[in-house]
Amino acid sequence: MIYRKHQENITQLEKAIKSIELELRRYISVEDEQRTYIYTKILSHLISSWIEVRVLKLAHEPSTFSNDEVQEILSAHTFRNKWVTALNIAICKAYTIPKSGDISRNLSFTPRQRYLALINIIDEDLHQAYEVRNRIAHGQWKFAFKHDLTGISTELTGKLRQENIVDLQLKLKLFKGLAQTIHDLAVSPSTFERDFDKNYTIIENQKNNIHKRSYEDYKQRMVAKYQRGLNRRQENLVSIPVQPNNANAANYPIGFLSKLCRLFRCLK
Repeated sequence: MIYRKHQENITQLEKAIKSIELELRRYISVEDEQRTYIYTKILSHLISSWIEVRVLKLAHEPSTFSNDEVQEILSAHTFRNKWVTALNIAICKAYTIPKSGDISRNLSFTPRQRYLALINIIDEDLHQAYEVRNRIAHGQWKFAFKHDLTGISTELTGKLRQENIVDLQLKLKLFKGLAQTIHDLAVSPSTFERDFDKNYTIIENQKNNIHKRSYEDYKQRMVAKYQRGLNRRQENLVSIPVQPNNANAANYPIGFLSKLCRLFRCLK
């Protein structure tokens, strides 16, 4: 079943995201700027891939979209357009309105405001992720080019270089909230109505945190934590007694062996 295959892909992507985040935090801690930059780009690409696969999973949600509707979603050119198409189909079916023309005008006030809020998130945040992902996928890791490749895009180059683990983690939470909200609309309109405020609060909180949380503060905390660990290891090494070359484990006091075990755990 196609739906399950997409779910397996998402599971693998989420495992990869966690692995890359772990390595990225390590490089931030040791102030390895080159590897930090490289792994940030890998993390960005994985998160964008998650967004794309998530809408494919939604399109194949059992008993949700017709075959024609699935094809309409899949044929949309970008994953931004795929999400908009899925949203448009879902909201028209949920509120029994025609899909042609300006959809928002055919909705009553509350559904209209919810629909426009979701469109705004897709246009602002999802589209930017798509633009950056395309540059990374095409090897533009340092300088982002314009669409026609005739020159450098100053705006996209800035966004490319400003990405960091703090913003990317918050954006993933935002995208998950958006995906859950549109999923609810498509699968269970009553659940969409019931949980919209809760899900949209999650989305808004992540957007606000992106502007509030500082990567530099995060970096300083990670470096300080790593330095504290180094200091503890050095203290443990200093306290290890010197033994003759022919000494074996039986000659070491129990307290020393305990310290040595703790040291090995710190080094892992």
